[in-house]
Amino acid sequence: MIFEKIVILSGIILAHILNGSNLFDFGPEIKPDFMILLVVFFSLRKGEMAGLWVGFIGGILSDAGLGGEEGAGGKIYYKIGVHSLSFSIVGYLLGKFGRSFYNENYISITVYAFGITILMRAFTYTLFSFFFYSNLNYSLLICSIYNAVLAPLTFFVLSWTYKLQSSEGLR
Repeated sequence: MIFEKIVILSGIILAHILNGSNLFDFGPEIKPDFMILLVVFFSLRKGEMAGLWVGFIGGILSDAGLGGEEGAGGKIYYKIGVHSLSFSIVGYLLGKFGRSFYNENYISITVYAFGITILMRAFTYTLFSFFFYSNLNYSLLICSIYNAVLAPLTFFVLSWTYKLQSSEGLR
């Protein structure tokens, strides 16, 4: 039980490192979001609580990776909580309601990855715009297409790594 949580946490950290690297980038705007793929994987495979806590921890790491910005008076402001809120909510709702429609095949994985990436990134962009400012460089469609292309291979690797069969966790 504890070992499983440690292995999942190491996967979250690896996804954070891959998001910060330029290994899979095709330019400043064309890059995948592995944290979203990890949240989608655990939401669909393990359920709403796994989607919630993987989304929260992964979102906190994503927010921490943004760093701070200097504001008025030289104060540093950090945007902690925006990704964790959106990843947690979408991870929980996907695990709660999306699992019944999910089939383990390449088309289903691709469609889920595309749709959920657009949903999560749009929700996160809305939160950023509401609480901070709008970022016109925030990629919605390109990142979603890239995630959809990488999703079947990512799901295969994650299924093998975490030894989850397609029906495991689906009750």
